[in-house]
Amino acid sequence: MNLIKISRDNLTTKVYQQIKEAIMSGRFQPGERVPIRQLAEKMGTSITPVREALLKLVSYGALEMKPAHPIAIPILDRDGYLENRAIRLVNEGLAAAEAARKIKRRQLNKLVRINEEMINAGREGRFKDSIAGNYAFHIEVCKAAEMPALLEIIEILWLKIGPSLNILESRNLDNSPKAASNYHKELLQALEAGDPEAAKSAMEKDLIEGGEALLAYFDGQSRKAEPDTSGFINKIP
Repeated sequence: MNLIKISRDNLTTKVYQQIKEAIMSGRFQPGERVPIRQLAEKMGTSITPVREALLKLVSYGALEMKPAHPIAIPILDRDGYLENRAIRLVNEGLAAAEAARKIKRRQLNKLVRINEEMINAGREGRFKDSIAGNYAFHIEVCKAAEMPALLEIIEILWLKIGPSLNILESRNLDNSPKAASNYHKELLQALEAGDPEAAKSAMEKDLIEGGEALLAYFDGQSRKAEPDTSGFINKIP
């Protein structure tokens, strides 16, 4: 029987990858606790590789660890979202342009399937599957760019934005991501045509217009946080 012993480093890498994918694809909620023991039980591992994976994610800012508090998903605010989007515009725009130059037919076919599954999930009210599909689409475009360093940067950005996409479910919006699917189709057409500028433009429009609902949420939160000084002003002689 030829079996290869799995080293602890390999196990930690596999655990890290699984948790990382879950965060990027929106399987965790903003502010949600990330219990080490429960994760270890679900994945059938000891606590050690899970703890090591979570500490690595803490170092990237994907998780938050405060003294005397459990590890948790950070809560993104408006400024954090706008910063994240600005950096994604540059990096994912570059990835889309490079993908248009390098993409292979099998990769393009995979993107078409992912987009169709995302649209179907939205139509059927499977919100979590629809946002996970949106993440999968973006990451596959970035992989097609064949720029590993760029992909690593983009994954860190998705680690920070992925959980916040769950906010849209409570906004009573149509779960079908119309704006995203429209620009995804435009992006697919640009990729098939091998047009870097059109691919970059479609990606940028997808990030800006597809995120308008999330920005509206953050704007609403900012207004709620502002103190009501109207009564005070009326009392000034």
